[in-house]
Amino acid sequence: MDSRKNLELARKIIIKEYNTLIREIILDKDRPVLKIVFHIEIFLYIRYNYYGEYSYCVIFSPNPDDQMRFDNYDDIWDVKTRPHHFHVRGMQSVVHSPMSGEPNDDIPILLKYVLDSIKK
Repeated sequence: MDSRKNLELARKIIIKEYNTLIREIILDKDRPVLKIVFHIEIFLYIRYNYYGEYSYCVIFSPNPDDQMRFDNYDDIWDVKTRPHHFHVRGMQSVVHSPMSGEPNDDIPILLKYVLDSIKK
């Protein structure tokens, strides 16, 4: 799996569909991470690696645990989508995840979660 290609695809999708919401978007040249800063000061970090692992982390504020994360880095969570799982905002619980690690499928879902969280 080509992590750089996945990051570039994720960036392309975000710019095409959500550009008006974005203040800054940075594709790190040395590490496999894409950082998105929304105008409302929410930070999104998208990571892919060469082992088929991914992480989508949304940080809402500097308050501890005011974030949510989708990933498949560990296989310890007892959810039906294992190893894919979702750390719910507040980081107090883990539930099943709609993510697969494929940018074309995941990025629209991820941005819907971000936008829905803003409305709450």
